[in-house]
Amino acid sequence: MTTVRFLPEWQHEQDGALRPGGTLRIEYDGGRLNCCRSERYGQAAWSIAAYVRFHPEEKVHSAAVSTGPAEFAIPANTTRVEMWFHNTDQTGCSAWDSRYGLNYSFDVAGLT
Repeated sequence: MTTVRFLPEWQHEQDGALRPGGTLRIEYDGGRLNCCRSERYGQAAWSIAAYVRFHPEEKVHSAAVSTGPAEFAIPANTTRVEMWFHNTDQTGCSAWDSRYGLNYSFDVAGLT
């Protein structure tokens, strides 16, 4: 399993190489996107979703990262992984962490 951490102050780090057939774990610090934080009935009414695209597949996968890490299986033919994040709440607030629309891109190591 390879972990990619998205840290405060717009930093990120990767533990190990991403490999086809492996597992990608995303740990996201919610402080990176902190403008959409409404509550309803005393409970949080917001979320942060991670979006992941495995190339060349092009299909987009998503999972919540506001309550903890998300894990994705890396398809066998993957050569690159692209990620971005979206923070929303029940008021309609919307904020993105996408490297200014370029998305975060990570190469995938070949099978050894």
